[in-house]
Amino acid sequence: MSLLGKMLGIGRNENYDRGIRLFDQGMYLEAIEAFRKVTAASGRRVDPLNERLAAFYTAESYSHLGHDALKSGHWTTAAECFSAALQIHPNYADLHYHLASAQRYSGHLEAALNSLNSAISINPRFARAHLSRGVVQYELHEFESSLRSIHLAIDLEPGFQCEAMSEFMTNHESGEHERALRHLELVCHTEIDDILFHFKLGDDLYRRALYSEAIQEYQKALTLNPEYADIRNHLGMAYQVQGLLTEAIVEFEHCLSINPRFLEAMVNLGTAYQETGDVARAAQMYARVLEIEPDNPVALAGIATSRREAA
Repeated sequence: MSLLGKMLGIGRNENYDRGIRLFDQGMYLEAIEAFRKVTAASGRRVDPLNERLAAFYTAESYSHLGHDALKSGHWTTAAECFSAALQIHPNYADLHYHLASAQRYSGHLEAALNSLNSAISINPRFARAHLSRGVVQYELHEFESSLRSIHLAIDLEPGFQCEAMSEFMTNHESGEHERALRHLELVCHTEIDDILFHFKLGDDLYRRALYSEAIQEYQKALTLNPEYADIRNHLGMAYQVQGLLTEAIVEFEHCLSINPRFLEAMVNLGTAYQETGDVARAAQMYARVLEIEPDNPVALAGIATSRREAA
């Protein structure tokens, strides 16, 4: 069993284990029901760690359901799912961003703006969130604020400075606001050239356990823009699963230099430190995670494991 598996207590609760199997099979509604039963097993409370883990994977299940609903155009369902996930993971910028998409498409522009502001407060370098905020502000006819958000998005991600963006600027300057908005929408839906291509290809290879190939694709993406925290985090994960812990730690640390509040990277760095036997640094990183998210199950398990190893 892997270090993470030992930390997370696989095999300690029947309902939790069933939920994990359903989650891995993509049966998210059924997984949520199984995780719900963890806290109600036998009419009594169970291991607090299992309860937190069940909550963690419940949030992940809601997130997957939210993405499925977005793809299907079921905006209200998507918003409900992302909101449910945020009840458990309030400090995940991506969840606020995707909730904003669902809110915007369902016509709730002020709510979408609030969600995007939350995403940006968590990750100030979230270029797509800045761009999406600019779109919502433009729809609300807050043109000056919109242009500030758009220019900041371009500063963070020069790939947004494309033909559609030039058309947007031309239409805006001539007062053709509806046409300008349509072009701005095209910018939002345009993939950022080769960066996202290599990122997505890397993720696909990672899911198929082709880790060396995934590393190569993540590296290609980072040669085009080295300041993508998400890509550095995924590259670190690929290194870590191959046992290249020194390389993984470098990537997680670089990721956190870009976004110091990136919880997933903090957790990953903590587990990487722990795998190298650096219990003290692992405990410090887990403590940072718990300052932001006191119920984070991996950090709690890691702290407990670090204490046992230090004893």
